[in-house]
Amino acid sequence: MAKVLRSKYNSTGERCVDACLNYGELRYVGENGCPMNIEIPSDKYEEATRDFEDRVREGITQSSIDPKEIFKRGSLTYTQAKKLANEGKIKGLDFFEIDSSVECDHLLGVSGSVEYALSLWNGESRNEALLKSVVRAITVYGESFIRGLDLDNTVDSTSYNRFAKNLHSIDTMVDINLYKVRNYHIDNEISVDGLDVKKKIIKIIDLPLGILGAFLGFIVMQVCTNYGEIINNNITSILFNGISMIVFGLIVMKGSRSIIDKYVKNNTHLIMEMFNEELEKSSYDNLLTEKEACIILKNITKGEVTKLLLDMKGSINKKVSSSNIVTKETKFILDARRTVILPSEYEIKEALSKLVGTYKDKLLSDYNVNNI
Repeated sequence: MAKVLRSKYNSTGERCVDACLNYGELRYVGENGCPMNIEIPSDKYEEATRDFEDRVREGITQSSIDPKEIFKRGSLTYTQAKKLANEGKIKGLDFFEIDSSVECDHLLGVSGSVEYALSLWNGESRNEALLKSVVRAITVYGESFIRGLDLDNTVDSTSYNRFAKNLHSIDTMVDINLYKVRNYHIDNEISVDGLDVKKKIIKIIDLPLGILGAFLGFIVMQVCTNYGEIINNNITSILFNGISMIVFGLIVMKGSRSIIDKYVKNNTHLIMEMFNEELEKSSYDNLLTEKEACIILKNITKGEVTKLLLDMKGSINKKVSSSNIVTKETKFILDARRTVILPSEYEIKEALSKLVGTYKDKLLSDYNVNNI
C-alpha cells in the first residue's frame, strides 16, 4: 500500500470514521506527520464527513482537521465493494467479517483495483486495464497518488503532479472511458415466434385462416363483378378471382399473426418491466461489464424469454420468478470471472509515465495559459 493512501469501506459513515481514529487521534499518519488520504465508499462519503465534523465540534477528535481533506470519495458503493470482495476474484480486495469492512492493501486503492479487474473482465488488454486503473486512482486521490509512488529522482515530479491535479479536477482531460454502470434491457419486442408449442398451433391455424380469407376474397370478387356478369371473359374472371383469393388469404393470415403478437406483448408488459428492473439492479450491484451483460442477454434468447414470461403468468409471485431468472444467469457470469492479480508498482509507474507523456503538450499549454 502506498505510504500516504488507505482504503476503508464500512457499512456506515460512522464506522468509516471509527476505522480512521484511535482514541480520537488519527490512526493513519505519514512519516512526515501529515494525515493519510483515505478512500471511503461513494454512498457513505457525506455521512462520514458530517460525522467527523460533529466529532470535531464536540471535541472528540482533533479540531484542526478538515475531513474533506482526508476522506476521498471512491467510485464504488459499500455494497458493490462487498460483493466483489466476497467473490474473492480480486487478490488484495478483502472482506473482514469481524467489522464487515472491505479493504484493499494495494496502492491503487479499492476504486483503481476494481477498475483494473473490470477492464480485464470486459475483454480488454492488460495495458488498457493499467491505464484505466491509474486514471481511476488519480481521479479519487488526486496528487496524493503521485506522492504515494516512490518516483526516481530523474522523473519530473512537477509534470506528474500537474497531470494528477488537472485530471482530478477535469474528468474530460483524457480520452479514456472509465467504467460506468449501464442499464441493460432484454428485447422488448415480444413475439410468439420462439415458442415451440404456440408456434405449432399458429402454423396449424394458418391454413384454415388462409382458406377462410381466400373464400372471403372470392365472395367479395363475386359481389363486385355481379357474380361474373360484368366480366365476360372466363379466363379473366378466373384470374381476378384467384388474385383476390390469394390477397385476402394473406391479409387474414398476417392480420391474425399481428393480433396474436400484440396480445402477447400487451399481456406480458408488466412482467417484462419487472424482469428489466431485476436486470438493472443486478448490473448495478454486481458491476456487470458490457461484455458480461451481453452474454447474459444472449443466453436468454427472445423466444426463451417469451416462453418464460408466459409461464410466469401463472406464477403466484412474478417478482420472485423474474428475480430467480436474472440471479441464475448472473451467478453463471460471476463464477466465470477469472481471478485477477493486481499490477506491480513498476507496472503502475510505467502506465503513469505513458499517460503523462501522451498528454505532455496539453499539460504545458494549460500551464502556460494559467501563468500568463
